[in-house]
Amino acid sequence: MMIGQSLLLLSTGTLGIFLGAQITEAVLLVPYWKAMNADDFFNLHKTYGPKIHRFFAPLTIAATFLPVSTACYLLLQQTDKPLFTWLMGLCSLAFFSTYFLYFKKANQNFADRSLSNEALPNELTKWGHWHWTRIGFELVAFGCALWLLAFG
Repeated sequence: MMIGQSLLLLSTGTLGIFLGAQITEAVLLVPYWKAMNADDFFNLHKTYGPKIHRFFAPLTIAATFLPVSTACYLLLQQTDKPLFTWLMGLCSLAFFSTYFLYFKKANQNFADRSLSNEALPNELTKWGHWHWTRIGFELVAFGCALWLLAFG
């Protein structure tokens, strides 16, 4: 079971780092973006959008791949805590899927400036709601990983 515990430790750490980064983005960056005028936001996004993507893309992939791989390994090993294992894996897939369900197109609209200045505030509010939904999935996955690490 040493492999399972090692994978679980890596998954928990990665999920924790990812969750912290996502909460930071939600609490610090999103309100800042919402307070900006549209032209300033679009200009800022042109510079920082790709940098934010380069930061979050590998972290998102790691925070998905490790917990899902860990869940598969633990389930194949006949874990006695299948509910928390399934939840960790499924919630990791759920937060990952939000990129394709919403964020990919929304972020591209910001980059292309295909939104009007008038439409931007509503889109940023929508973006923020999707982001907090994603954080909810991450929080459940992280909580399950912590629980499995402590009691599994």
